[in-house]
Amino acid sequence: MEAFREICAKKLSLDNYCDMEEYIFGRVDKREMLNALSAADSPFAALYKGSYPALENAAGRWEEFENAFLKDPAYLRAESDFQLNPLEAKAIVNWVYQAYKTIGDRKDATRDSLSAISELYHVKNLDLADCVIYVKSRIEINIITSFTGFLNKIQNIDRPEHHFYYRGHSHSNYVLLPSVMRKPGWLTHERDMYNEIAIECPDEFGHCSSHLDYLVHMQHYGLPTRLLDITRNPLVALYFACEQNPKNSGEVIVFDVEDHKIKYPGSDTVSILASLAQLTHEIKTDFSSWASNPKISQADFNKKASRLLHEIRLEKPAFRDEIHKEDVKDCFFVLSAKKNNRIIKQDGAFIICGLFDEKRNPINQYRYKEKKKTQVFIVKSKAKEGILKQLDKCSINKASLFPEISDVAEFIKQKY
Repeated sequence: MEAFREICAKKLSLDNYCDMEEYIFGRVDKREMLNALSAADSPFAALYKGSYPALENAAGRWEEFENAFLKDPAYLRAESDFQLNPLEAKAIVNWVYQAYKTIGDRKDATRDSLSAISELYHVKNLDLADCVIYVKSRIEINIITSFTGFLNKIQNIDRPEHHFYYRGHSHSNYVLLPSVMRKPGWLTHERDMYNEIAIECPDEFGHCSSHLDYLVHMQHYGLPTRLLDITRNPLVALYFACEQNPKNSGEVIVFDVEDHKIKYPGSDTVSILASLAQLTHEIKTDFSSWASNPKISQADFNKKASRLLHEIRLEKPAFRDEIHKEDVKDCFFVLSAKKNNRIIKQDGAFIICGLFDEKRNPINQYRYKEKKKTQVFIVKSKAKEGILKQLDKCSINKASLFPEISDVAEFIKQKY
């Protein structure tokens, strides 16, 4: 069950839903999986060297595998240290699902497993919608199967004095975190990456006058940052939900944001969070601990935060000696200056993220809700190609959203 914990329970505990389409429809390529496991020198490659199991012999096959490989001294790992990596977890879950020969059987097996998943991983009130396991009391699943179906779903989204932003993921199980938080090494060396790219490519950053400017430009070129791209155009988000991963469902996330959570580039709050990128991992860890400690007063926190205050004053000499503790652990929506064509074409904005981890992720609180249920918009994999064709008719395509000549050339090449 450790494999199901990695694939399913982790996503359920963080976001209250998990899409199992890839396994139910059997879209994991067996040869690709074997090659990946072999390259990683994983004992689980043995599962993929023969045929998939049948339901009646799956338990026996697994026992044989355990006896032959997992108990071999070369692979034996202490139980306290044992942890499947994501590739191995995916391999095991797919192998088990393949024992059920039809899509209907796999859906039934998934539905039958909900009570066991609920008990094992302490996630209550589970249900299955299409291929999505979700917490029924907190989530409403909206399945998108066409361009017009998406328009029908979002056309009535409105709320006075609120603003709506959108983000598209090409894989519906993507966890909503900025890129720098997706790999421990990136987060640990955030300051190093920031400074190294600025040193190596000084001409690229000559126009930058603030930490936010630097982060936006770094994000533009794919360096991991604490920014998360969003857009004010739902069709742009729909494009990003469909452009990649044709075997997997995508997702459009709708954010419902009150006025006071929207910041401009010159905001002091934005300067605080952007300046975090220039601090060492050790200092950021201390700040996070101080900000979370109710015994540390606001005044004492600001005394401890002298290093961050110094970094902020490098770009804002008149900055007051005051940082709100709660802001350091939060996230904010930022309307970026239209300094490059990509932001203009994509009607882009950003979420700038403070010091938090995936278990205490404040971004999720801004997901759009109706009747106290978070609305999840799943774009089915089989609908992606047709939706992209409809978006192209609306001039939403790679050439329009990525106006750099290399991207335009690639778009034209793919047309023919």
